[in-house]
Amino acid sequence: MEPKKQTIIFVLIAVISTAGIVAGVTYVIMAPTPEGEVDALEIYHWWTSGGEAAAITALVDEFITLYPDTTVQQVQIAGGGGFEMRVKIKTLMLAGQPPDTFQIHNGYEWKIFYDAGLLDNIDNIWTTELKAAVPDVVEDISKGPDGHYYSVPVNIHRSNVMWYNAKVLQYNAIDPATLTTWPAFWAACDKLIANGTSGITNPVAMGEQWTAAHAFEQVLASVGIDTYEAWINGDIDSVSATHYADLLTACEIYENLTDYINSDWAVLSWDSAIAKLIGASPTAAFSIMGDWANGEFFQAGWTHGVEYDTIGVPGTGNMYGLVVDCFEKPKNIPHPTNVNRWLAVVASKDGQDAFNPLKGSISARTDANVTKYGPYQTSAITDFNAIDISPTSYMFPSVVHGSGAPEAFNSDFIPLIGALTSGAATATATATAIAALASTYASDFIKVWSL
Repeated sequence: MEPKKQTIIFVLIAVISTAGIVAGVTYVIMAPTPEGEVDALEIYHWWTSGGEAAAITALVDEFITLYPDTTVQQVQIAGGGGFEMRVKIKTLMLAGQPPDTFQIHNGYEWKIFYDAGLLDNIDNIWTTELKAAVPDVVEDISKGPDGHYYSVPVNIHRSNVMWYNAKVLQYNAIDPATLTTWPAFWAACDKLIANGTSGITNPVAMGEQWTAAHAFEQVLASVGIDTYEAWINGDIDSVSATHYADLLTACEIYENLTDYINSDWAVLSWDSAIAKLIGASPTAAFSIMGDWANGEFFQAGWTHGVEYDTIGVPGTGNMYGLVVDCFEKPKNIPHPTNVNRWLAVVASKDGQDAFNPLKGSISARTDANVTKYGPYQTSAITDFNAIDISPTSYMFPSVVHGSGAPEAFNSDFIPLIGALTSGAATATATATAIAALASTYASDFIKVWSL
């Protein structure tokens, strides 16, 4: 076995052992599947909520329409925004029992399997037609360091969304179209607090630690796409780095944001935070969250553009933050023929238009059938396509959601933002610590982004 791959496998074993769930597993790389291929397909994912489950079922139904004799088994593992399932996948891969295919965030999140030599390239899926339909940044996330393709995106969630209660803003004479800068946003929050009649003392709803890190990521993008690009390239690695001053500015903006958040943020799930905007007596007016939040308003019976609406996070109006789910093809799987068929369906326009309207995301393709999508998604598709073709607009990959930076960097980054949110760390200390992380994990930054 090559020394590098052996090292990566040892790292995987250490990660799984730390999780404390793999007693009794034998770690060997198995030989290829024995002869014979049963007409079946096994799919692992963490989509277990109502809308998510409906979305993946619709995608499976699209597959079954084309291949009605195939037995499809969905293995759903909930918990931790996919953490529990990713640990399970590592266990199976190292035990030589890889699933046929599995959901994961596109980019660095699957790189550990690539480094261990456990993924097959899927260049055959990336046809000329698919490449033409997928924006360059999304296509780039799907490639390994060797230039070959190892994943197929199934959706795009937008990360830089500011959700707001439209009735509260109307009642307080706040025009959301003016909230394009942070000073304007602070003024709106202060007005809500001063008015008092809305019962809102903490205008910005915030949830648990990863939710806070998600918000910080958008703040960092707001200070400039060149700074964000330097960050995900690992180029802010000390206080003397070119964009360190911008990183510090982002930490100071975020620190100011925490003056307006709910005190119980650390114990709330992301959806519980969004719930603060909803109902007859909302306790918040704004929240920074990806567009999976749209389902919470939908479940409440609210209409986008009426009871609630969205703007870009201040300073990011010409940007589209990317959170991308994808599927891969592990090596030595029992049903390679059906995995190729599955990945082709995932990549197709019909497959994406079956899945995404129910998921709350949009197609990773720019040729989606807009008539199949709801009001919020229609507006997101319009922005997505416009930003894709504009030379002065940008798409940027999420770090918190597994695409923009190495997994180890992300794992250490999220608690730093938690400390800044709670007041346990200052903006200066946080900026210094984030820069130090880039230095610590310098060798893991193997992708050069050009946004």
